[in-house]
Amino acid sequence: MRVMQINATYGYGSTGLITEDIGNMLAYSGNEAYFAYQTSSRKIENGYVIGNRFDWKAHAILCRLLGKQGYYSFSATKQFLKYLDKIKPDVVHLHNLHSNYIHLNLLLSYLAKNDIATVITLHDCWFFTGKCFHYVDVGCDRFIQGCGECPKKKAPPASLLFDPSAGVLQDRYHYLSAIPRLKMVGCSQWIANEAKKGILQEFDISVLSNGVDTKVFKPYDRQALKTKHGLGSKYIIMGMANKWLLPSNKEAFEKIVQMLDADICLMLVGCTQEQMRFLEEFGERVIRVGFIGDRQALARYYNMADVFVNLTHADTLPTVNMESICCGTPVITYDSCGSPELIHDGCGLVVPENDVDSLLSAINLARKTDFSSCAQIGCSLFDKNICYESYLKVYHGVLNKS
Repeated sequence: MRVMQINATYGYGSTGLITEDIGNMLAYSGNEAYFAYQTSSRKIENGYVIGNRFDWKAHAILCRLLGKQGYYSFSATKQFLKYLDKIKPDVVHLHNLHSNYIHLNLLLSYLAKNDIATVITLHDCWFFTGKCFHYVDVGCDRFIQGCGECPKKKAPPASLLFDPSAGVLQDRYHYLSAIPRLKMVGCSQWIANEAKKGILQEFDISVLSNGVDTKVFKPYDRQALKTKHGLGSKYIIMGMANKWLLPSNKEAFEKIVQMLDADICLMLVGCTQEQMRFLEEFGERVIRVGFIGDRQALARYYNMADVFVNLTHADTLPTVNMESICCGTPVITYDSCGSPELIHDGCGLVVPENDVDSLLSAINLARKTDFSSCAQIGCSLFDKNICYESYLKVYHGVLNKS
């Protein structure tokens, strides 16, 4: 079986790593893996770069002016379709197509005309909205009625002139409906349920969780790491700076910082230089860590922490939750989108979204709770090798669909 995966990235970022891992699974199981992408962490065998920097820039400018993403890069997409003619894939697997590098309707028309078995993984909401990747942060449900009057018109990818979201959503349904053999996969139950509310309600949607590398994200000597970084016996709350420092999390951040004392500190990872400067005023109470590109180094930070607090409001299935749990560090998260689906008994706590008092209580409860089985639970549920093998069944199922 020959499978072509299309994603904005290969080998880095959440969907880029998923694409690589599925490809490795295919090769290991005796199948052929091909990849098409905008950017990659390295040059790879059976890889195809769609377009070039000039084309991507032009696509981005047109998107910003006219409000339509995935409607340009016509010539680059035509060239790519010639490549598909040459390799003749049995299955085409679509991931993230919203990075200004491919003409969506042209691609979908090709898949329909040539009756190519197609799998789409819903990593976010883009395939069933007229514009956005997520809408819960603005409380929008216009995708159910057909979009239009988009409340996220000025949000990335921002539109300066028009709001074409209603027409774009109609196109989504028209071109997706024309593909004879199509299978949708939600990476969380939440997004599968959301997709069924709108234009995809008639489509076949299964749920397959993403996974992580449990050979990397695993328990290390927690106390040795703390000692190495001069943290002794402190209780460490870990979080991602891009979530914690959102305006919507200002109250939670301020109240948690107020509770920090000589025995407890906050460690924020992925800080920009501007965020580093902002956090300096909190002194040693807040540990500031920049972006970590090395996954083994990141695993050691998870291990150093006693609890990982994810203040996300709009995540389909946060990889960071799985990584932390597999390292043996329990997760506290808001009851929002797909994040709570990853919290099983023995590996974390879920609190109502924006309920700061419940969040503080959960942190105090976590200090008294035995989470010794956390890593074992995580590795049994989120091992990428087990998770991605399930795609073989999906591929064979859509291939044999009449």
